Amino acid sequence: FTDLDGTLLDENQNLSTGNRKTLSELGEKGVCRVVVTGRSLFSASRVLKPDFPIDVLVTSSGAGISRFPDKELLRSTTMNMDNVRRCIDLVDQIGLDFMVHDPLPNNHKFRWHRNLKRNSDFDNRLKAYSGHHKPLAQDVSNIGSATQLLVICPKDKNSRIHEILKNKLSNLTVIRTTSPLDQQSIWYEIFPQGTSKSDAADWVCNHFGLDSKTCLAVGNDYNDVDLLLWSNFSRIVANAPLCLRRQFTMVSDYRNDGFSEAVSEWWQSI
Repeated sequence: FTDLDGTLLDENQNLSTGNRKTLSELGEKGVCRVVVTGRSLFSASRVLKPDFPIDVLVTSSGAGISRFPDKELLRSTTMNMDNVRRCIDLVDQIGLDFMVHDPLPNNHKFRWHRNLKRNSDFDNRLKAYSGHHKPLAQDVSNIGSATQLLVICPKDKNSRIHEILKNKLSNLTVIRTTSPLDQQSIWYEIFPQGTSKSDAADWVCNHFGLDSKTCLAVGNDYNDVDLLLWSNFSRIVANAPLCLRRQFTMVSDYRNDGFSEAVSEWWQSI
C-alpha cells in the first residue's frame, strides 16, 4: 500500500524508472500493488495511465476502491443528507471556506461556499476544477448526499480548527492533509465514519484474501498516519513533516526512490 503524490510520484507527477521497475517486479512476484491516494478517481486518472503497474486504486482517502486499470468500482462510501447539512452548518458558522463533493464516482464535481476574503489555495482549486463546480445554494435543505466536505484553511494555529471539527463531528471522520497545490495550506476532509486509508486497506485485504499482517505501507503526510499505524511494516519518506519522520521509520525522499528503498527493506523482512 503506497500513497501517490510525494511518495511514489515526484513533484511533476512522474513515476521514476526505479519505482516503475520495483512495481513491475512486485507484480511478477504476485504481490498485490495498491495505490492509496487522497485524489478522486477523476484526479488520479490525470496522472495514472492505463499501463501504470498497480492492481488496485484507492481514491479519496478510502472513500472509493477500484480495480486497475479498468477502474471498476468495488466499494464506495457516502455521507447522508443529514450529516452533510450538519457539516455545512458547522463550517459556515466557524467562517471557513469549503466544498461539498458529489457522490462517487463523480466526486470531482462539487459545490462551494467561501467566507474568507483571501484564500489563494481555495482559488487555485477552483481553477484546477474549472467547469466541474458551482456555488452552493443558500438553501441547503435539499442538499442530498455527498462523498465528503473539503475545508481549506490558509493556517490553523495550534490545530484549533482541527479540534473543533473532531469534537463537533465526532460521529464522522476528519482527516488532515497538506494542500497538494501550495504545499502550505491545511485541508480538512470530512467523511462518513469509518472512511480512511487504513479501513480501505483492511477491506482490500479481506476482499482479495490477503494477509494484512504482512503488508507494507508507505506514505508522506498526515493523511497517511492511520495507514502507517495499521501496517506492521511501515515507512515514511524523508520529505515528510518532521513529526512524522520522528514517529515512523524513514527512507529516502520521493526524489531518491524512497518507495523502492522501503520495498527492499520490507522484502528482506518477510
